[in-house]
Amino acid sequence: MKTFDFRFVKEHKYLFLIAFLNFVLIYASSFVKAYGYFIDEFYYIACAARPAFGYVDHPPLAPLVLTVFQLFFGTSLLAIRILPALAASASVFLTGILAKEIGGGRFAQCLAACAAAACPVIAAMGGLYSMNIFETLLAVVLLIFAGRMIKENDPKRWIVLGIVMGLGMMNKHTFAVFILGVVFSLIVAGQWRLVFNKWFAAGSLIALLIFLPNILWQAANNYPSLEFYRNISAHKNVYTPPLAFFRDQIMWMSPFTFPVWFAGIIFLLLSKSVKSFRFLSVLFLSLFLFMMLSGTSRPDRLTFAYSAVFAGGGFFFENFIFKHNARWLKGVLLVFLYAGLALSLPLILPYFPYESVREYTRFIGMNTEQETGNKPPLPQILADRIGWEEKFKLVLNAYQSLPDSEKPKTIIAAENYGQAGALELYGKKYHFPFVASGHNTYYLWSRKKLESGGGFKILLQLGHERE
Repeated sequence: MKTFDFRFVKEHKYLFLIAFLNFVLIYASSFVKAYGYFIDEFYYIACAARPAFGYVDHPPLAPLVLTVFQLFFGTSLLAIRILPALAASASVFLTGILAKEIGGGRFAQCLAACAAAACPVIAAMGGLYSMNIFETLLAVVLLIFAGRMIKENDPKRWIVLGIVMGLGMMNKHTFAVFILGVVFSLIVAGQWRLVFNKWFAAGSLIALLIFLPNILWQAANNYPSLEFYRNISAHKNVYTPPLAFFRDQIMWMSPFTFPVWFAGIIFLLLSKSVKSFRFLSVLFLSLFLFMMLSGTSRPDRLTFAYSAVFAGGGFFFENFIFKHNARWLKGVLLVFLYAGLALSLPLILPYFPYESVREYTRFIGMNTEQETGNKPPLPQILADRIGWEEKFKLVLNAYQSLPDSEKPKTIIAAENYGQAGALELYGKKYHFPFVASGHNTYYLWSRKKLESGGGFKILLQLGHERE
């Protein structure tokens, strides 16, 4: 039997170290007792308990992964947080590999990986279970294989790219924007021969076949996701003017990572040494402009494109240091990046007390309004982890106060999927009745249950809007 080849590990030991430290930093935050599940995590657990090929507000990949995972490890906070922390750390590691693919040496790889690790949004997404961090991971995987296709001038790589594209679409519908950006940038950057061929058609067909189950589910349920996207565009997303979008990108991705990704844009766009990989800069710029001009894109929506320019920035600074014999700059850059991460840490991971985070948020003047009408005193990624068990106990007391004769005919209604998911999860050991809601896929689940009849009594008022 062939023994494991440790040469890859040895060659990339620094990237493994950076990724490992990133995992420890993110995952350890789940041990802080003051914070609990994030609102979306309740919903993903509920979706995982009802496996399907689609849900109102997202495709099925992330819930189905959790369906399998929880069969072995359960749904505790510490269990489900392993996967996103691993995905974030894998994204960090592969950003370094992407820098290698375009020609960067060891320092370029490490700087690119450290820039990704120091990016507050990547760390924040890695700290909770959702589809978002898997989108970032699949995006960098797609870029690596696209880069290898260019290096080897091998359009057959579209077969693998098709698999990644299909998985990306099954994870998040907006991954289609990234796919279109990649194809567009390859054509604009002069790699059109790798696009207009039978292998691209074959890869596209593979992606379509992987995504087909969700299309069929959408058709069977009257395309609820289209309604969902119309509603959030019209009523939920905050309008962001172009200049504010540019400012938010610098702030959300950390001003300390800005020199790396901005240098990456210019270097990949203008340097002859990486002419073959110009598509990475074109990709980032096209997606940046598209989201900026749309006016309704949240600052975190562009995260999946940053690995491209982090890799380019790492390569630029490596060349700069070599050319100017400025080895001292290596340590300065790495310390600079992690200093930025340290300053953003209270806002992205639940390490600090509520009052301290609130005062820090107020001190730096952070705008916490990501959704229209919702401006919590803490960043939403932390605020939505607080108070769930207390809310559950209020409902539990109300339910237990009912006469035993009424309990079998009772359903518990919730305003949104977070409340519904929390009631379901915490209510398991109390044999809670069916929890209904009009929010997202709970609308479909609740309608099916209510249409089945049974003379239910509503304990709380049921919302009817599907948002």
